Amino acid sequence: MATPSFFEGGGKQVGFSVQTLFSLVNNATISARQKLLHIQEQKSAIAIGDMFEMQMLMNHLSQLSEMSTAVVSASHTAISSMARNVKG
Repeated sequence: MATPSFFEGGGKQVGFSVQTLFSLVNNATISARQKLLHIQEQKSAIAIGDMFEMQMLMNHLSQLSEMSTAVVSASHTAISSMARNVKG
């Protein structure tokens, strides 16, 4: 008996998990909140370095959020396209 190749349908199907993406965004959000609390504790003594670090953290959070949205949107589009082609 020959072993099935990937294209013969014998390959194992693996589900798509977005939990890793959500945890990345959640960790970036936690980092930004911690930095905000640190800045808030200093009150009037805000250093320029802290502001640049906050800007970097927010930029990173924005990029991760946008990436996660794009990945989920692309998978939705692909699944919708497959479903549309199957039902005909």
